[in-house]
Amino acid sequence: MISRTVSTTPAISVNSVSIPFHRLIDVETRKFFDTLVGQMLTVVTIVLAIGIMTGFAWFMEPTVQGVIMISGAVLSILLPAMGILAVTSEWSHGTASTTFALEPRRVRIVAAKLFPPVIATALTCAVLVGVAFVIIGAVAAARGVAADWTFDPAATAGWFVVNVILVLSGVALGTLILNAPAAIIFVVTSAMAWSLIAVSSTTGAAIASWLDIGTTTTALLDGRATVDDLERIAISITVWVLLPLIVGAVRVVRREVR
Repeated sequence: MISRTVSTTPAISVNSVSIPFHRLIDVETRKFFDTLVGQMLTVVTIVLAIGIMTGFAWFMEPTVQGVIMISGAVLSILLPAMGILAVTSEWSHGTASTTFALEPRRVRIVAAKLFPPVIATALTCAVLVGVAFVIIGAVAAARGVAADWTFDPAATAGWFVVNVILVLSGVALGTLILNAPAAIIFVVTSAMAWSLIAVSSTTGAAIASWLDIGTTTTALLDGRATVDDLERIAISITVWVLLPLIVGAVRVVRREVR
């Protein structure tokens, strides 16, 4: 009679141990900043923003607040692109299968990917605020004019919030489309389209005042957002951040990974 030894050690499943969410955030942040795309895009964003800030200070009145705000001309385009690439890079490089094999619950991966671009945005904003004071001092001394050191905390806080909204809109759009070139083209063309809609007619201006993030968030940049302004901002965020992110997350969960 052949005896069979039965092991009493319970089988350990790969997915039986939950990966802490903070570890997913740490991994996604490392992947973002360790890749050439993440590093270069962050550096390019800062360099271009500093360039336009310096030009504004040199040719216009050197004011700290004005120099900080003018950086939005660069950030409004590059921050959504940063958010898009943070999501789509794995799909374009074919590494999503490895990520989902280690963490099959894809919604957690989508949620973790929200953090790296926000962290990069916060670092970028901090650098630009510090650089703004240096630019004002240097330009004022070079031009022999008085520097305006007036700093508006409320407007600067609003500027930071707007930048976070922009980068999250890029993450949401990237999650929805899962194709970097198509998503970036959509960002650029939609910004142009909203500009045309806003000036086309009274109706177009009214629509833009509720749905265009670039229009609704203006009150935050002024540091004077009212309840009505916050309602408009909430609706535009729902349309351009929450809904695309939810639909995109569903798409990511159902999409076949090869």
